[in-house]
Amino acid sequence: MMAFPFAATSRPSFIREDVVLYGWKKNSLSESLDSTEYRAAYDAACKRLLSEKPVLARIVKACIPEFKDIDVKDIESFYIEGTPYVSAVPLHRDTSRIVGMNTEDASVLEGTTAFDILFHVLLPKSRERVKVFVDLEAQNKFYPGYPLESRMVYNMCRMVSRQYGTEFKNSRYGEIKKCYSIWICNDPAQECANSMNHYHITEERVAGNMKRNPENYDLISGILITLGDEKQERYEGIFKMLDVLLSNTMEAADKKRILEEEYKIPMTEKFNKEVEDMCNLSMGVYESGHVDGYEECALATARRMLDLKQFTVAIIAKVTGLSIEDVQALKKEMEPSDFTKN
Repeated sequence: MMAFPFAATSRPSFIREDVVLYGWKKNSLSESLDSTEYRAAYDAACKRLLSEKPVLARIVKACIPEFKDIDVKDIESFYIEGTPYVSAVPLHRDTSRIVGMNTEDASVLEGTTAFDILFHVLLPKSRERVKVFVDLEAQNKFYPGYPLESRMVYNMCRMVSRQYGTEFKNSRYGEIKKCYSIWICNDPAQECANSMNHYHITEERVAGNMKRNPENYDLISGILITLGDEKQERYEGIFKMLDVLLSNTMEAADKKRILEEEYKIPMTEKFNKEVEDMCNLSMGVYESGHVDGYEECALATARRMLDLKQFTVAIIAKVTGLSIEDVQALKKEMEPSDFTKN
């Protein structure tokens, strides 16, 4: 995450005193939490809601080709193994394997780092275990300071390497289980809204006629889902479902109605509670002096100025209060080659 260049006491002139960010409203919950606690509580609520099996089943069906013809109820009941791990499995290599909840590791860039949601599914035909990783860490940061695809590759490599000693031992590499890393981003560039990209390993025969079995090398698959709203194209299916589910402005009653009527997600007591908890948290507000709110405004303003292609990096930095280095990093992340070529 980019460093925030100005303190709460040095508010940039372009931010109004009465700005209310994201449509959140003040309530007793937001008053009792500081910025870090609020973000942690809201993030945890989102993860819990996404980790509900009816939601995971629909994500699996939409993202993993082997399940495209399988009924979501069967995926939920027969193919998703056990209880998903939510923020419980450490990401980095110097940590131990799964030992319980709240197992985290320190990252130089991002503090505590863990797989957001990690669960297993059984392939319909081979019954082989497939590790599916749904990571929401970047869902609000389409330009987090590094390419999302690179982070996705790192996470998938970790999912493979951590299998040593658990799924396979010694040189029995043929027992490596396939891994999927599914990323959901609800704040993409406008031209990338309501899109899904698939990243995986393919074979290119440079010379000769040799052809190898894809099951032996196509062991990591990354899926990047970007959301939009009803005003943009392709606002249907998995895109609409996830947008409704993760919306921080929609009322709980409307969310539950759409999820139940259009996506046949049963409103159990537990699911109802998760929706209510998330919506209650989303009604909070960052008061006009909050640093985090300024950062979001500054980054949003910088993105709009870069889109216009009429301002230098130095001018954008001066207007927004961001550092020149942060604006340059943002500009690099927004280059078309990063997400629109090919």
